[in-house]
Amino acid sequence: MARASLLAAVVAVLLAVPAHAGDPKAPLQLELSLPIATAPSGKARSVDAIEPGDATLRTAARNQRGGETVQVDLTLDYKVPKGTIALDELVERIEVETAAPGGELFQQAVIDAQLVTLNPNRAKLLYRVTLFYPTDAPTYLLRLRLFGNYE
Repeated sequence: MARASLLAAVVAVLLAVPAHAGDPKAPLQLELSLPIATAPSGKARSVDAIEPGDATLRTAARNQRGGETVQVDLTLDYKVPKGTIALDELVERIEVETAAPGGELFQQAVIDAQLVTLNPNRAKLLYRVTLFYPTDAPTYLLRLRLFGNYE
């Protein structure tokens, strides 16, 4: 009897978890690589469309004092003309990495957005990550990958 109760409890928990929870199969919608100087004044900016819709990811990265870390600010925005019918953008996760100029991974952070909804003409979503970067070359790479879907 205890075995049946345990099985029923496990099944109930599995049914309560949303089907998308932890789904690593969300489509890659945006991938970019930005070179940044290792100098204290090193920085990079980018505004990129999240395909296949009208949402954008604004990236602003700047080296921090001390010469070892980069602060990366990400802003997700979604503007459409009034009267336009548009699907919500569901952001599952954002991977942010620093790498050597040759592409070797140095440090990585993953923002688990848990399928946060980016609605057209509504609030922007803001994220901040601080990572160490390689200092043995004049430049390094900041790489980003955004996974999600328009629904």
